[in-house]
Amino acid sequence: MTAAEIIAILWAWTPFLAVGFVWNILISFAAMAIGTPVGLLLAEARLSPRAPVRRIGNFLTAAARAFPTFVLIFYLAYVLPTEFAVGPVTVSLPAWLKASLALSVAVAGFVSDNGLSAIQHWRRGERHEALLFLPAWSMYFLIIFMASSTASVIGVPEIVQRANTVIAAVGSSDIMLWVYLYAMAWFFVVSWPVAQAVALVRRRLVAEARADEPSAAV
Repeated sequence: MTAAEIIAILWAWTPFLAVGFVWNILISFAAMAIGTPVGLLLAEARLSPRAPVRRIGNFLTAAARAFPTFVLIFYLAYVLPTEFAVGPVTVSLPAWLKASLALSVAVAGFVSDNGLSAIQHWRRGERHEALLFLPAWSMYFLIIFMASSTASVIGVPEIVQRANTVIAAVGSSDIMLWVYLYAMAWFFVVSWPVAQAVALVRRRLVAEARADEPSAAV
């Protein structure tokens, strides 16, 4: 297969793959939106003056860290129903949402650990140190973004699952490497500039925190 043929095939299937990539973005944002508030609640629980609440917060955080997200995706896919009734209303649980829920468990564990430190800094008046939570959170979003490709194992039509469809439709093993490389490029094009921007923000916050140290000492 010539380079021109490969490029033509990839170009022809780009809209199809782009729709799949939107699913990756949706899953990632949903996982962060679900896991972040849960993680902050766990962090607050771990700072509670009541020992039973602290123990519960510590236990749930440790559990969130322990579950492999890949296994959890399979587990939720088969344990949670596709839909259930809440009174007269039928609520759907599509595969993409189950994948988001599985990934949100890891997010909750991460936010609990990092949010705990951020809350402590904030309460001590160390604003810049507390705000370092934001670049850490953003970098973890990129990790979840990469992990969203595992949703393909339960049939979510994200970019990896659609890449497999393209390979099967073309029917040539010569295209496999290029389709997967093309799918990887989509993640790189989004993740690399975000990572660079987050690193810049983090360096700025660290510099401002260090600049405040002498004034704080005075």
